[in-house]
Amino acid sequence: MEKIRILLVAAPGDNRGVYINALKEFDIQFDVTESLHEIALSHSKVKYSGFLIDIPTLLRSSASDKSEANLLSDNFPVMRLSHKAGEGIRCIPTGKYSGHGSTLDEFFKDSCLNFTARSLRGTKRANKVLNVLLNRDINSAHSQMEKSVALNFSPEGCFLYSVSRWKKGDTLWIAIMELDDKAPIKAEVHWTVPWGTKLQMPGIGVNFLSLSDEQGDQIEAIIQAKKV
Repeated sequence: MEKIRILLVAAPGDNRGVYINALKEFDIQFDVTESLHEIALSHSKVKYSGFLIDIPTLLRSSASDKSEANLLSDNFPVMRLSHKAGEGIRCIPTGKYSGHGSTLDEFFKDSCLNFTARSLRGTKRANKVLNVLLNRDINSAHSQMEKSVALNFSPEGCFLYSVSRWKKGDTLWIAIMELDDKAPIKAEVHWTVPWGTKLQMPGIGVNFLSLSDEQGDQIEAIIQAKKV
């Protein structure tokens, strides 16, 4: 099984050193950043299974960075940490994905290990509409592609309107017309809504498997309502 990857947010100092030494005792991968602001700058495209946030670092953060901490808690397992000499590391689970354990071991095994790793950029979605062509075979003729639209999208996936028959695990290729790079994107069906389901739009929720950096950046720009 692939090791879980964690991001530790802690300003330089004694606490940070204590946390790093504690993390080295576990069979996990981890990165370290000094502030919540640095996550968006340097770590937004990395897929993580959880976040550890030093409480003193959080308290010294700006209001906008604290809102980013709330976004993390809404979308990832998050554990807040503090440390005092002679008292060890205090762990406080935060958010719906974080469980109720009070130790790092419980957090990693009960929350992070059961969470599908994703990047922070995948938590920000748009309810705008993208025009797409989709097909099950990348080599099929253009005329055989199904015209559709992508809704509720992020650089990690989207919901596609479709009345065709799909099942979880199916592979398909998606060309997004609004992107400069219209190269087909490989995707996998994660869930389905069959036609005829009451009060629901038929279609499929997909995860992107081969999105290029340029395509991902442009989707992110569309979400942020930047000129593209």
